[in-house]
Amino acid sequence: MSRLAMISFILLTQTVSGLTVVNFNATTNNRFSSGYPGTPQPNGSGSFIGSGMDFSGVGWDSGLTSRSVTMISDEYFVFASHYQPGSTITFLSPTLLAANPSNPAAALVSYTVGTRTQMNSPITGLPSDFSVGKLTTALNPAHGITSYPILAFNTLGDYLGLNVLMYGHGGIAGTNSPRIGSNTIEAFYHYDLNGDNLNETFAAGYDFDSGSSGESHLEGGDSGSPTFAFFQGRLALIGTHSAIATITGQPWSFDNFAPVYLDQFVTRGIEFTAVPEPSRMIL
Repeated sequence: MSRLAMISFILLTQTVSGLTVVNFNATTNNRFSSGYPGTPQPNGSGSFIGSGMDFSGVGWDSGLTSRSVTMISDEYFVFASHYQPGSTITFLSPTLLAANPSNPAAALVSYTVGTRTQMNSPITGLPSDFSVGKLTTALNPAHGITSYPILAFNTLGDYLGLNVLMYGHGGIAGTNSPRIGSNTIEAFYHYDLNGDNLNETFAAGYDFDSGSSGESHLEGGDSGSPTFAFFQGRLALIGTHSAIATITGQPWSFDNFAPVYLDQFVTRGIEFTAVPEPSRMIL
């Protein structure tokens, strides 16, 4: 832990520039081809990095559209504790859009945020940067909005080298489409975000290779947005964006690592699914 004390972790609360993607291309990396946030048209290109994947369960704060949240059931969603959403979340309903593709504005649906619950570090027990919110009403099945299972392997070593998709905002004030890039889980860290020299946040870490086309690095305003892995042809959640840092001259991005909180989900009555079958994470 002494090594971590020398690292300055930067919270991602500013929204000047979007998620950094090496050789960014709108057709390849943007979730929406046009119109975000008022009339968003999904990116239907075959070259889209998320082609064939369902991102409908990633919604945005209706009052700050650069800030995203991710559904883990029809009621519960996850976000970064230091960047919590406001009172209303907006989603693009795939079923409403399919029924009237020429009017994406009519496919936008909003839900009210109810309770918020901050998770604790599985090591120190301190309040972490990972939180779970609950909608006041469950997602309407008629809206066709998905939720995501959490990828729960048996050990941390099972995740190392895993390819992921990092979801982030697209520019100042969230007026450009959210974008998606790639990276690989390189390490795990337990660090201090509060400046009190007490480690409270457990995270997956990703280094950044500026020479690797498509690789991504988090920027201000990306906090709370999700990172996904693929499991049996669908998206599975790894965690939510938390911070960035420079380690031995290399830029790193960090996600609140969702799988280590599953025991707390159970004890607190939070609904979720996990793939493969839920198992106790060995730290």
